[in-house]
Amino acid sequence: MDKREYIALVGAYEHAYDAISEKVSSLGPAELHYLPPIQDAWSINEHLVHLLDADCNAVLRIRGAIAEPGKKVPVWDQEAWKTLNKYGSSDGLYCLDLAVSLRKFLAESLRNLPEKVREASCVEHPERGPLSLYDVLSIYTSHTDFHLKYIERNLAAYASR
Repeated sequence: MDKREYIALVGAYEHAYDAISEKVSSLGPAELHYLPPIQDAWSINEHLVHLLDADCNAVLRIRGAIAEPGKKVPVWDQEAWKTLNKYGSSDGLYCLDLAVSLRKFLAESLRNLPEKVREASCVEHPERGPLSLYDVLSIYTSHTDFHLKYIERNLAAYASR
C-alpha cells in the first residue's frame, strides 16, 4: 500500500465514528437503553460500550503489530464482556467519547510510521491467521459500520413502538 492510500486508511479509521456520534449525540436515556424485542438484541448504550472495549483491544493489536511484529493476539468473547462487565450500567456516550479519543491517539502515531515499520507490522490472530497492519486497520474501520446498522435498527424500533 502506498503512503497516500495508507494515510487515507488511517483517516477513515480515525473518523469511522463520526456517523455514530452524530446519530447518538442527542439521544436520551430511554432511547439509549431501549431494547428492541429481537432475540439477542443489544441496546444502543451496550453497542457504544462495546465499541470502547473493541478499541481497547485495537490499541493492543495495532500497537502490538508495530512493536512486536507477529505477536499472537487473543480472541475475546464479546457476549461475556457485555454480560459480566454490565454494559447496561455504563455510560455509553462517555464510552464513545473515549473510543473516539483512542482513535485520534492511534491515528496520530500511525501517520508518522516509517514505511519499513508499516510494512513489517503484523499480528497473528488465532481465528483469522496473520493480519497486516493494513488488515487490522481495515477490520476496525468497517467494524463501526456493522454497529451503525444496529443503532439505526434500534432507533427505528424505538420510534415505531
